[in-house]
Amino acid sequence: MTNPSRSPRPRRLSILGAAGLTFPVVAAVLSAPSVSAATAPTTTGPATGFEETVLASGDTVTVFPEEGHVSVSPAPGREDVRFTSVRSGGRHLVLPADARAAAAGAGGGPEAYDLSGTAAPMALADDGCGECHELRIRHVGPDGEPTDGAESLVLGLDGDVLEFAGGSAEAALTLPEGRYMLVTDITDFSDPDADWHRLVHPLLALDGDSEVLMDATTTRPVGTDPGVEDAEAALVEVGVENRRGGAPVSVSLQTDDFSGLHTAQVGPAETVDGLTSFVASTWAHRGDDGGFLGAPSSHHLLDTVEGSFPTGYDRTVAPGDLAVLTADHLAQTPGHGATKALFGTAPGVSHTATVFLPHTLPSTTVHHLEAGEVMWSSAFGENRVEDDGTVRDVTALGSVPRSYEAGEEYAERWNASVIGPMFLWSEHGVRTGDELWFGMPMYSDQDRHQGGSRTDSSSIRLFQDGALVGESSTGHLSADLAPGDSELRVESRTTRESFSDLSTRVEAVWTVSSSTPESGQERLPLWLVRYQPDVDARNTVDARGLLRLPFSVESQPGSAPGRVEEVTVEASADDGRTWDQVRVVERGDGGYTALVRLPRRDGEYLSLRARLSDSEGSTLEQTIIRALRLSD
Repeated sequence: MTNPSRSPRPRRLSILGAAGLTFPVVAAVLSAPSVSAATAPTTTGPATGFEETVLASGDTVTVFPEEGHVSVSPAPGREDVRFTSVRSGGRHLVLPADARAAAAGAGGGPEAYDLSGTAAPMALADDGCGECHELRIRHVGPDGEPTDGAESLVLGLDGDVLEFAGGSAEAALTLPEGRYMLVTDITDFSDPDADWHRLVHPLLALDGDSEVLMDATTTRPVGTDPGVEDAEAALVEVGVENRRGGAPVSVSLQTDDFSGLHTAQVGPAETVDGLTSFVASTWAHRGDDGGFLGAPSSHHLLDTVEGSFPTGYDRTVAPGDLAVLTADHLAQTPGHGATKALFGTAPGVSHTATVFLPHTLPSTTVHHLEAGEVMWSSAFGENRVEDDGTVRDVTALGSVPRSYEAGEEYAERWNASVIGPMFLWSEHGVRTGDELWFGMPMYSDQDRHQGGSRTDSSSIRLFQDGALVGESSTGHLSADLAPGDSELRVESRTTRESFSDLSTRVEAVWTVSSSTPESGQERLPLWLVRYQPDVDARNTVDARGLLRLPFSVESQPGSAPGRVEEVTVEASADDGRTWDQVRVVERGDGGYTALVRLPRRDGEYLSLRARLSDSEGSTLEQTIIRALRLSD
């Protein structure tokens, strides 16, 4: 994530799928080499679970391999560049506008912009085919004359074919017989302000030699009025996803605004089954510094078109069309800022683009969201400015997708303490045969946003009957176990004093009995304690007198734990050097309340340690140092 309070251009992020964000992103500050450099992507894999890829154009792409998220950070001086995302045959290409010729083969070929990580060469049409036919593509500019300022993509719907054709008024390709989608862009690719004409032929049946005219004079303007005065577009995306063949293929254009954007469908007039097009946009108000920092509201639109690609598009959002979501963003550490992105999916639209907008902390903003069948999820990160002036994420939180109803009002809260471990799904600790996989998000917020954090140290250790059988510093662990019955002990410990004032040390130690599953998997009967204090916008609790601290206990979903037999809580006002056991009262709703008598002596923070045991012998010891900030 970047800090648009220092740089007015927000960062684009392409999201592939809708899972919540697990790990923070740092967009590298890189110099931009020549876009024609014949270099493959340079990839690194940090311990935090993502890979940063530098394209041949110098733009940085951050990939989350497990979730499929991809962020695009243009290199310095390239913030106005438009990007085309192409997904076909298990591959994902990100093509900068000014590198389209290079991607077509003159500067490293498509592999130089391929994020899929496969070593296999791109499956192109000229690799050979059985029954082949010639496809001739004619490019006509907006003046009605043949133009060299065109690039076409041919995507196979019946096979893994991706072919580039452009740089000339006419192009001829030899392709296997079958069905294709043809996407053509006609523009001055070197000028980020030039008009852009995108034409889509959604279903081309190639059963003989054919000619297709891609004529920019047939395109019509694309635009949206969000219905709010003085709002400016932060990101615009026009895309198409075609599921007519064996696997979906999709192409989308990402740009900063609607200026000069034109579209048209070519080919069949009838509805194309399995085709969904969309126009998405994000809007906010700019501040005096030219950026979006402190914008009181944002609009997030995602409109779909079934069965065709729009020839022009004009939408005015009316009052009541959208849902209203008021979001409170709390602060963990004074002086930190934040960025937040919302990304949507819809029936027929597997992925869209989004943009991280900057926020001060603490703050409140109002999101106006496309309603109905659109599913929205969010990614939120608290960040800080380093000594060298770069902005670096400290934490990252993500939400699961959900839909909203038009005209209705909703509320959410982010970054609320106590920050600690959380179960999100049923696979945090799973034994398959005699192999164990373990992974736990240790920095989730009170409102069940799954979270990660930069840490000073992180370790997971696994013991079987007292013997160490596995350890890891990557945030997850996979280890082999001896067969049969045994006692397992899992220790997960993290520290982050250098990055945050709160939850500076988070530890959890579990002991469970386990045996080789007769078939399938065994989900370990792990427990967690989740605290729900009443905190203010700076995650502070009143330090006077008695603190009533609600909390709950929860077991890993899908596991078979015993009955809770004992829960104890201890509190510390000196960062865990000394501990005092506090009274725990069981509530009628199945939860608990810890009655913490706050010390009269000076103490800025409250640390918490909980212990739990159940009827099957499973235990938990969970420690969070500086769980809460105490008021003066």
